Amino acid sequence: MEHEYYLPDGDNERELWLTNFYTGVAALALIPAWNISTAQLTSVENDKNAFRYSLVFLAAAVSFKTTSTASKEALNRGDSTSTPQAFPVFVPPAGMPTAVPPGIFDRINLFVGQLKKNALYTETIGTTLDVIGAAVVVNFATLKPTLKLETSGGSIYVHYVRGHAEGILLYSKRGTETAFTLLAMVTKTSYVDARPNLYQFTK
Repeated sequence: MEHEYYLPDGDNERELWLTNFYTGVAALALIPAWNISTAQLTSVENDKNAFRYSLVFLAAAVSFKTTSTASKEALNRGDSTSTPQAFPVFVPPAGMPTAVPPGIFDRINLFVGQLKKNALYTETIGTTLDVIGAAVVVNFATLKPTLKLETSGGSIYVHYVRGHAEGILLYSKRGTETAFTLLAMVTKTSYVDARPNLYQFTK
């Protein structure tokens, strides 16, 4: 069965996912057969902490931008006084963690791949670690791809995105035809309709 990508899209959701993933991996690391090194566990922990702090830092920066804007507006339009206005000073959030290289989730994906190859890995473990995406459910009875058409050399080129399907049934209706008829079973992402044109175009 096909599954969606297991990592959530939102930053806050990924931060929560990382926290839960680290907790699960830390428990597995106590079992020698999982072959999870101290360096790997530390890497996941540092990545978790760094990603969380980056969100806290960003929130503080957004708040400081609001403060800075208010300060600028006060200098621009505020009441005139003899007391100079101090500039706001940005104070980074406390608890700055160990710095990590870019590519946190690339490293996590590689590590998840290692875990899934371990002989001890089961679907239950995957569910606990939340590394199995939701099952993809496709209703092929109502599935309709979006076609993109272009002409070249007198032929019609049909393109589409395969998605979850192995191909499409391409139907055609042209000229004086009153109903669609099956033109081709297409398994590639493009098809060339090289039938002679019904109409001749003149300049």
